[in-house]
Amino acid sequence: MSLRAELIGETVSDPSFAVLLPTGWEAHAPDLASVDERVDAAVAALPVASRGAALAALREAVASARAEATRADVIRVFSPSQVGEDEAIPVSLVASWLVAPAGATASDLGATMVQRYRARPLDERGTILKWSAAKTSTIEGAEVRTAGHGYLVRVPDEKKRALVFRSTILHGVDGTEIPDDGIDAMELVCDAIVASVRWRRRD
Repeated sequence: MSLRAELIGETVSDPSFAVLLPTGWEAHAPDLASVDERVDAAVAALPVASRGAALAALREAVASARAEATRADVIRVFSPSQVGEDEAIPVSLVASWLVAPAGATASDLGATMVQRYRARPLDERGTILKWSAAKTSTIEGAEVRTAGHGYLVRVPDEKKRALVFRSTILHGVDGTEIPDDGIDAMELVCDAIVASVRWRRRD
């Protein structure tokens, strides 16, 4: 698998960082303008009987992400740009800034994730925390299951802010299940992308 670096640009107030994306993955602007066609392509690769509920579920997820982007400081949305019959596992990875509330620090954010979601270190240094974000919902009368995880990444020289990633992977729709090994493979890809974060030193 080949990789390419995606640099997330620096602003006056935000640090910049780079991630390594696998071949076939792209970064999208927070407005998600280019994601709809990816949703249609991903659903087209699923079994016909599952497409209606899957399309509704994914469009609801995109709508939720758009609403979240207006509330939170979403930076980028990462997703596969090429979907074939052998890669029919809709997945997205959303990156955003998370600012600690008044009187709290970024370390407190991490402690909250450990206490509330049983977050565990992803890396040996403990700079990345990971927790389960699996969800089951009913959409248009069909049960839709999504797998996924949240990740909290420590930002160098930042006392109040952390970088957060959230992965969402379609696991099953109305009894049609995506094999666990496919879900596990996508989880490993998301883990690797998050673990590849490298910060650009400010001048």
